[in-house]
Amino acid sequence: MKYGELYLSKYVGFQHRLKKTFKIITLVLSLTGIFGWKYFEDYVLLILIIICVIQLISLIGNQIIRTDKEVEEISALKMMYTRYFNNLERLWDELQSKRKTDNEAIDTFYQLRTSAWEPIDELDCKLDIKRYKWLMSRTEEETQNYLNKYHIQ
Repeated sequence: MKYGELYLSKYVGFQHRLKKTFKIITLVLSLTGIFGWKYFEDYVLLILIIICVIQLISLIGNQIIRTDKEVEEISALKMMYTRYFNNLERLWDELQSKRKTDNEAIDTFYQLRTSAWEPIDELDCKLDIKRYKWLMSRTEEETQNYLNKYHIQ
């Protein structure tokens, strides 16, 4: 669960940076076309090509970059992971400190799976979040550091 939470945090940050970069590139190309018009009057074809590139980037961008609504849903999914992970961690601590018996812990675990995990899984499938190897690698490292620090004695 911690891995999922960390991955989604990184993924949302990546989507925000990607969206910002895309807007800046589109703005620069647009300004080049607008301000370059006077200087390139004799090169109308060049201006048309710049305008076509801007339109292509806009079309492609909508397919590559997540919409604001999707990013909000991914953020909501991350919070669901966080709540679920916190509940599992609490359950683990209660089991380790003998405040819960094995049977009580098993019952609580399956209640959590039904009430919290199923909505997480449903939203995760709906969003179809891409798996980037470089992002997964960083997330694995952070997750392992977290587990080593707080749970592996």
